[in-house]
Amino acid sequence: MIRLAALLLMAGAARADVAAITSQNAGMLTLVQTENLEIVASTPLPGKPAAVALDAARGRVMAVAVETARLHVFDLAGNPLSDWPVAGAPFGLAIRPDTGTALVTDQAGALLREIDPATGRQLAQWPTGALPSGVAEGGGWIVVANRDGDTVTVIRGDAAQEIAVGHHPFGVTLLGARAFVTDVLSDQVSVIDLAGGRVIANIPTGERPYATAFAAGRGFVTNQYDASLTVFDEESLKVVARIETDDYPEGIAASSEGQILVANWFSDTVQVIDPVSMQVVETLDMPEGPRAFGAFTGAKAP
Repeated sequence: MIRLAALLLMAGAARADVAAITSQNAGMLTLVQTENLEIVASTPLPGKPAAVALDAARGRVMAVAVETARLHVFDLAGNPLSDWPVAGAPFGLAIRPDTGTALVTDQAGALLREIDPATGRQLAQWPTGALPSGVAEGGGWIVVANRDGDTVTVIRGDAAQEIAVGHHPFGVTLLGARAFVTDVLSDQVSVIDLAGGRVIANIPTGERPYATAFAAGRGFVTNQYDASLTVFDEESLKVVARIETDDYPEGIAASSEGQILVANWFSDTVQVIDPVSMQVVETLDMPEGPRAFGAFTGAKAP
């Protein structure tokens, strides 16, 4: 185990990834340099944070504090830059790579809001299904998982479409023109062809899947109640393995170094997994209750 400490970034690091881990119970944001698994900073983040997104190209981390309904912005050294009130009940978070603006789901208003992180001003909003949770953006697509609607909202330009999926969809990950949506109460991942606007496959998982990440041609799904990852082939969509984890795995992301990082809420750890050998290779202690819901890794600009 690597003990929690405030360590400096290595001076010679060129494009090492940074991972931003929200700890909901402790009210903390922890930044980890993934190349050498050193903790860069651990910064107070009050208000029960869960969702987080990294905008490494612009040197920013954003996180949503659910209890206080605020969007927090930090630099990659963990220094607070700003925080803004968000209307309704904000929860899920993604960053638009072209503009650097924040996409925040509002569970009370059944809306997706676009917010300028420099001013806190709302730039746009879209209606969603009931209790929107996870959100992802890429390739001109925005996809929102509507937990209580058993649907996803797919937005492209001015057009929006509702697509039925399994029970309680929560996390969303995009890979090319496909969306992978974790259906928590159906114990499956719904695979959506975004161009065709339809579900093309359902991948069985362990109990209570939460989020998905991709590396080495494989998809990795966190199973909260099963303390495991379900691994599937990204082309055939067939399940190929199960990996045991610490207790209650939630957030998951891949680094550019080829690692899979998993935040384990009840074990207060982040585990690093080799996606080729499918073995846990390192475990880091975290402040209490790490969740890291969102795209929490990114390559820092040199």
